[in-house]
Amino acid sequence: MYISKRILCSINDSNLTDIKIMERYSQYFSPNSWVSFSGCPSITMTQIDGSGINLKSDFSNTIDIDSGCYIESTELPAFPSGPTKFTCVALRDENFGRIRIGKNCVLQGTSICSYNLVDIGDRVIFGPNVVIMDCSGHAIERRGNSDEWDRLKISPVYIGDDAWLGYGVIVLPGVSIGKRAVIGAGSVVSKDIPDGCVAAGNPCVVKYVI
Repeated sequence: MYISKRILCSINDSNLTDIKIMERYSQYFSPNSWVSFSGCPSITMTQIDGSGINLKSDFSNTIDIDSGCYIESTELPAFPSGPTKFTCVALRDENFGRIRIGKNCVLQGTSICSYNLVDIGDRVIFGPNVVIMDCSGHAIERRGNSDEWDRLKISPVYIGDDAWLGYGVIVLPGVSIGKRAVIGAGSVVSKDIPDGCVAAGNPCVVKYVI
């Protein structure tokens, strides 16, 4: 059973000003960091097969966006992109997954889903519609069995300082992307990418060193 608490909803809260969005965000996360919001993102805490989310829970350790970040969730960018989405998931009554984003990053319609940890360095730029996940989300076989949640692949994702991910990149569980790496548009990153290189494709492979 899935139980969700929406901190911000890109549909229901679309009438909030950017300042009000920042104020709502600060009630739950990183109150000492100034984050620039353009439009309303979706921020959701989801519990799977648990006893229910305590509405008074402390979520401050789940999402940490450092100062100087820009979060784009409008239709204004030149290329198609939707609202940025942050989803932190807890299996049963365990801790929620964490999302950490360093200083001066740019996100445009970026979707991040964390069951454990998605850790992003400083000055990382995401093209529109990038998807990052640290979990497969469901078992491949025997779905619905009592042990399904125990068979999930959950592994942290790390993205180094000054990386640049192009339009529509998908980053799969357990991947580390190195500092200053450039990932070409539409790539599916299923294996680690080293520092200072250009990589692209499905599966994403290194093309050359910068």
